[in-house]
Amino acid sequence: MVESSTRTDVQLSQIYAWPSSLTFRLNILIGPSGTTAGEDGTSVSLTSAQDRRILRLIRKDADVVLLGAESVRKEGWFFPPTGRLIVLSKTGNLPLETCPHPERLFIAPSLSSALHNLRENENKILCEGGLATAELVHQHVCFDEIALTFRNEDSTAPDFIDFSEYQLLSELTEKSSEMTFRFWRRAAKPH
Repeated sequence: MVESSTRTDVQLSQIYAWPSSLTFRLNILIGPSGTTAGEDGTSVSLTSAQDRRILRLIRKDADVVLLGAESVRKEGWFFPPTGRLIVLSKTGNLPLETCPHPERLFIAPSLSSALHNLRENENKILCEGGLATAELVHQHVCFDEIALTFRNEDSTAPDFIDFSEYQLLSELTEKSSEMTFRFWRRAAKPH
């Protein structure tokens, strides 16, 4: 396995380059026993500098980041550099007073509403919102690509994804933090 820190940003960007067609990509950090939050209730205590570096490169070209309201409440607002943020929230109970880019925010009361709000030129859809949001999105649109960061060897992939339908494109490691970065692409779209 290749140490991720030996790869330049250009090399990592090539690994995680978005296709030109409509693509739903899951990016999620998996901690011990399949959790997505550490002892502090957020991903902050699970993440590392390399994980954040890869996350920035993945987000850089996303047209839309889709996540659940609980992620915003716990983690704060993390917009892609130029794209929009779509937050799934039945109640709309969000810290809107701290939102840095309300003009690039859409609050969707349902996944159907979120999908209908996608614009014609928004082809790179990144789902980052916790396991419940990821499972909901996967049930309705089936991820085309999956980028998982495993915090240690006790981390397990989400069981709602059938990885036999995907091809592993990349596997990197960060030995200092016991992290593994795996990236899959769907072998054949079910459409």
